Amino acid sequence: MKSIVVNPITRIEGHASITLDLDDNGKVSRGHLKVLEIRGFEKLLEGMELMKMPLITGRICGVCPAAHHLASVTAIENGIGVEVPEAAAKLRDLMYMGHILHSHALSTFVLTGPDLFEGLDAPSADRNVFSMLRLQPDLVRKVLRLRSIGQKIVEIVGGRGVHPVTLVPGGIASAPGAEEMASMAEWGNEAAGIVEELSGAVFSRLGTMADARTAMEMPFKSLALSNNGSVSFFGAPCSVMGNTGKTEASFPAEKYAENLVEHTMEGSYMKSVRLSEGDSVFFVGPLARLNINSSFTTPRADTLLAGYRQRGLPRTSALDCIEARLIEMVHCAEKIHSIASGGVKGELCIPVIPGAGRFVGMVEAPRGILIHDFDADDRGKVTGANLIVATQGNYEAMDHCLTAMAELNLESGNENLLMNGMEFALRCFDPCLACATHTSGSMPMVVHVRRDGRILRTLSRRMES
Repeated sequence: MKSIVVNPITRIEGHASITLDLDDNGKVSRGHLKVLEIRGFEKLLEGMELMKMPLITGRICGVCPAAHHLASVTAIENGIGVEVPEAAAKLRDLMYMGHILHSHALSTFVLTGPDLFEGLDAPSADRNVFSMLRLQPDLVRKVLRLRSIGQKIVEIVGGRGVHPVTLVPGGIASAPGAEEMASMAEWGNEAAGIVEELSGAVFSRLGTMADARTAMEMPFKSLALSNNGSVSFFGAPCSVMGNTGKTEASFPAEKYAENLVEHTMEGSYMKSVRLSEGDSVFFVGPLARLNINSSFTTPRADTLLAGYRQRGLPRTSALDCIEARLIEMVHCAEKIHSIASGGVKGELCIPVIPGAGRFVGMVEAPRGILIHDFDADDRGKVTGANLIVATQGNYEAMDHCLTAMAELNLESGNENLLMNGMEFALRCFDPCLACATHTSGSMPMVVHVRRDGRILRTLSRRMES
């Protein structure tokens, strides 16, 4: 048995390595993602004030802070049993559409874009956004404008562009002024035009990757929130679709622990998540959302979704995640225009008094289902916390796809193509590893004793969780 190690992995959020095991015949036996960092947020939250969770958990990540901000505030409201005013719900939606737009633009064009436009076998020095800027400056300028629009909307509605602060249990702390709302409405139209213009270039590149599309087919179930068949990023139950395209189950946020089970993974600080029924593997994110839902309730995105779904359901290649993100970006832009141009009036917040109990929130982060689960005592202090993030839900699907891409490229003799092909498989899922490492799995410790660059002795110890 031989192993090939890719370390570090580039153009993803967080730090990890890939280990590729080969059998005695030199064929791929298994590929495995090992997440190398631990941050321990679940333990850090114990003893803190429940009502401060939206502010504290929003600092878990600088890429998807709005998702954690929203998940925590939703958990508190679900536990207390309050419904926020309509004006607050609309402003939350507006902020979140800006967040999804920004995050998807980053993933599609900055992280995955160099693979698409430069090629998987391009020299590593050419596979980056700076090379794209040199070769396709107009495209990159539009991408940066798209990200800027999304981030500016989060800043205006959320109070800060990174780590928003305005969502509070019971509603939202403040509302944008009329002039800001008018600007955001214009930006929504502008963003929709940019996404549709850039989509053609992306689709053209995706059309040349038939082998990768086939290799990254996933024989797994889809999990996503669904509001009676419409895409919902929060406030809806989770639906489960089998790989035959049939919806098999549905459960609300408070029932997640009866339906999902976490598993430790070898050599990694990130856990995987499976369905408790049959110990089934699944995937989450834009691809799962478009498999399960048939409507966005916005016209241009609905037209794109109808065409997408006509080409077969469920779509199960990780490559399809890229197209799914583009369609969701059009929806976000339309929703931004609709909410901002319609204006928001009325009460922003209702009083909320914390108490003892359990508080569970479930939202769709850009990368998929995100769950915040807190226990609190009668003083309003957190006594226990569990966080399940989207990348955990995709862990085994990512391993499957990076293994498949290794099998596809191993015999090419091109090590650059082999390694980047595996990395590209991960980038299709847009993993956020810092979010996903809260408790340890089975993490081995290895010490190499060297002299003049030669390994004299290797010491190892396996630490079980």
